[in-house]
Amino acid sequence: MHPHRILTFILVTAPEVETASLPRLLPFGAGLCSRLHLRQLQLPSGVLPEPLPEELTSKSDLVIDLRPEGATPDLNRLINPASLLSGTGAQAAYELLTQLTRFCQEVEINSGIIESATDAIVTITEDHRIVSYNRGAEKIFGFTKQEALGQDLTILIPPPHKDKHREYVRRYIATRTAHVIGKHVQLTAQRKDGSEFPMSISFSVAEVGDNLYFTGIVRDISEYMALEDQLRQSERLAAVGNIISHIAHEIKNPLMIIGGFSRQLLKADQLDDKGRQKLAIITEEVERLESLMSDMRDFSRPPPLKQEPGHIGQLVRDIEALYADTLKEQNIELHLELPETLPSCRFDKQQLKQVLVNLVKNAAEAMPRGGEINLSVQMQRPYLEIRVQDTGEGISPEVVENIFTPYFTTKTKGSGLGLAISHNIITAHKGEITVSSAVGQGSTFLIRLPLEEVPAGQCPL
Repeated sequence: MHPHRILTFILVTAPEVETASLPRLLPFGAGLCSRLHLRQLQLPSGVLPEPLPEELTSKSDLVIDLRPEGATPDLNRLINPASLLSGTGAQAAYELLTQLTRFCQEVEINSGIIESATDAIVTITEDHRIVSYNRGAEKIFGFTKQEALGQDLTILIPPPHKDKHREYVRRYIATRTAHVIGKHVQLTAQRKDGSEFPMSISFSVAEVGDNLYFTGIVRDISEYMALEDQLRQSERLAAVGNIISHIAHEIKNPLMIIGGFSRQLLKADQLDDKGRQKLAIITEEVERLESLMSDMRDFSRPPPLKQEPGHIGQLVRDIEALYADTLKEQNIELHLELPETLPSCRFDKQQLKQVLVNLVKNAAEAMPRGGEINLSVQMQRPYLEIRVQDTGEGISPEVVENIFTPYFTTKTKGSGLGLAISHNIITAHKGEITVSSAVGQGSTFLIRLPLEEVPAGQCPL
């Protein structure tokens, strides 16, 4: 059969046969089913029309005569007998076409479901070669269908699991004993660019003839895992917050008394220099503890948001005016990147300012020998993005992983609450704050505030 030629079958019926009872085999899908076309022709009883319908003489590859034998004139005399089926052969061909029609429809429906699924559906042969690969797999793994088909499945499996999966397949073929088939498991997969991601996968096996085909349905659970981490972080923060609140309450009053008496004694004339020096140290440490208590209070019981319409750009310029000269004394250049127009959005000016000031101070402390801080704002719908980027020493992966955890700090002096409080403030704005860094290559803190939370009319572009 020519690969692009459509074969036309003509069903010849008597007028009394209802057309609704006959199948309609139309071109659809791929393969054999796309090259078959079925048409129906009714011929009246008695004398055949002259001339014969054109379909019978020139446009048909096979004529299937379903009329009762002897009821009407025979077509053998009028068309090529090699292209005519009648009697029992015609009935058998008709039943075969009916089944083929249903088969084609089922294949097309199932193929459409698999191809349009958002999950990756990948099938391999016994020798580990990919034979089926849908659009969901293209999106998740990054390989196109043309790139994946015929390849070994190990292109999707990160080390050291490549050989293990092949051994699982061999073991099943040898024993027919399922260990993970029919179950959902969480594993790690690999994209075309080499990056790895967590996935949930269910396995199944089908035996077709003497061959086994293994299918995996893969779901990228990166977002789910991130949300799970956020939930655990929130639970930890809530637990720590309750403890902090209790400790701060118990310490507050004694600390105020110590600080008050120390300040009073410093004013006494009869103190010698040594005693005054000791009291000064006590007063300084009390002030440090009071500042720590203030941070603890802000973390455990953050003040409610007072969101009002304002311009983020103006807030950023205020911070530049506040710190540019001080930073210049430390040999640090502060640069702003603002678009010509920014929306007027609702936010808590004081709390957001607290976040940006904390990030700028941290960036400056990461550059003891000087450097640059780039403070930029841009629209990336549906978010407004604020970046604080420095050219400092960078942060190790271990520190990045815990950087927003309360009381986690690498500073010799510091409460370890600054970034935790910043995280809470941004979360209260229904936004997110993240950090990307590499040792020796500086750090970038990214704040994303959702514009969809802004009431209509408050955020004109």
